[in-house]
Amino acid sequence: MLVLADRWRTRRAGTHPYPWLATPPGELFGLDVAEELAATFPADGFVRKDAAHRVRGKTYRNFSRPVTGEQDGTGPLPPRWTELLTDLRSPEYRAWVADVLGQEPADDVELRLVRHSPGDWLGPHTDREDKIFSHILYFNPGWRADWGGCLEILERSSAAAVAGRVVPELGASALLAQAPNSWHQVTAVSKASAESRRSLLVHGLRR
Repeated sequence: MLVLADRWRTRRAGTHPYPWLATPPGELFGLDVAEELAATFPADGFVRKDAAHRVRGKTYRNFSRPVTGEQDGTGPLPPRWTELLTDLRSPEYRAWVADVLGQEPADDVELRLVRHSPGDWLGPHTDREDKIFSHILYFNPGWRADWGGCLEILERSSAAAVAGRVVPELGASALLAQAPNSWHQVTAVSKASAESRRSLLVHGLRR
């Protein structure tokens, strides 16, 4: 692996209320790597997504940019980002995730950069069945829990049924298995936050 460390691959996901694992800063990759990735987080190509007024289905508001290659229509990505994406697209990464979550390896991955500005959020939801895992990597130096933007693991569809919380601090990550009860949400980013909440979302796909 070019960027990803192997320390986290020996971990096993918890089982309540479904398989998931939070990795602290420095476990998925070194803090020096995390700082470089944060400093070069892509700024172009994001599109405002707003499904806040849906009556049914997932509700959210954020800025999103699919990552489909190393050029992506906005110029070449920085070298460290190219290395990270190479790791995340590799069969070895999918095999590691499968071991951690206790599932069969995904057939492919889908990558997406996401920014949550103040007031943005993601409502309680479960992912589609073809997305067998979600891995969220965070790139937010100095992020404070009271700024919001926290991933919350839910015991059921209620936003109040919080079973676990991950603060999106620099170098942290959260890995979730898809399941009928894999409810989760992202709390609203506070207007007091110093900047937007930045993350890379990896979905493992079953073809």
